[in-house]
Amino acid sequence: MTETVYLTFHDNISVDSAKRFIDFCTKVNQQYQPQNLYFLFSSGGGAVDSGVTMYNFLLSLPQKVIMHNVGTVDSIANAVFLAGAERYAAPTSAFLLHGITWNFPQPATLTYSQMMEIVSRFDAAEQLTAQIIADRCSLTSDEVRQLFRQGESKAPTFALAKGIISEIRNISIPPGAPHYAIV
Repeated sequence: MTETVYLTFHDNISVDSAKRFIDFCTKVNQQYQPQNLYFLFSSGGGAVDSGVTMYNFLLSLPQKVIMHNVGTVDSIANAVFLAGAERYAAPTSAFLLHGITWNFPQPATLTYSQMMEIVSRFDAAEQLTAQIIADRCSLTSDEVRQLFRQGESKAPTFALAKGIISEIRNISIPPGAPHYAIV
């Protein structure tokens, strides 16, 4: 049994990257059975559904999940990051909280009921994301939704003050520790 395995994830969140993430973590667990999974994490965000899946997957793991923001954690990546039992940020990192976006293929023709379904999914995705964030730090759901409206990048000092992280510190991987990039 290995104490800690270090995993680097630097990618947008999509169906494909979520599948790779889950598959890789599962293989590391089978090979090492570590006590801790330490993620060097940076993501520009992406698909809400895939981010929520990654968040719930991380919560299900028997190991302690440690997240370390080593770049930027944007959008739905904040929810994934908050799955960590321990959370840190490099001094030169940032967190971006903004509202949900929706991509329409061009040209798009929608009926009224299809448009209302999209509005419903849009609102539900934003509420779910806000609730995940509020459940894992000292921000309320209303404060999170206000941050979504502002759409601004926040420094690690803000993340520390709001309980998103417990410490601002540089990353240090011990010599010889297992370290993999999730690609």
